[in-house]
Parts: sequence; structure tokens; C-alpha cells
Amino acid sequence: MIKQMDEMVSGLADARRRTRRIMRYWGRTMKMVIVAITMPIWVIPYSIYRRRRHG
Repeated sequence: MIKQMDEMVSGLADARRRTRRIMRYWGRTMKMVIVAITMPIWVIPYSIYRRRRHG
């Protein structure tokens, strides 16, 4: 019983360590994804605005 609980606790610690590594990796990836998504949103109205101003 105690051995089972010990395995569970060590498994939880291992899972937490793994999720932390995944979160760090995903944080970087999400930043890139957010930039990739938001850049066209900024660029398209800006290019339209510039085109309209220059005739």
C-alpha cells in the first residue's frame, strides 16, 4: 500500500517535471504562433491604408 502510494507520488513528480518541460517548449511555440497570427492582422490594414494614401 505504502509502496503503491510512493510510486504514485514519484509518478506525479515525474509528470509535473514533464509538463513543465512541455510548457516551456509550448510557451516558445505559442509565442511564434501568436506572432504569426497577429502579424497579418497588423500588416493587411496597414498595407491597405498605405495604398489608399498613395492613391
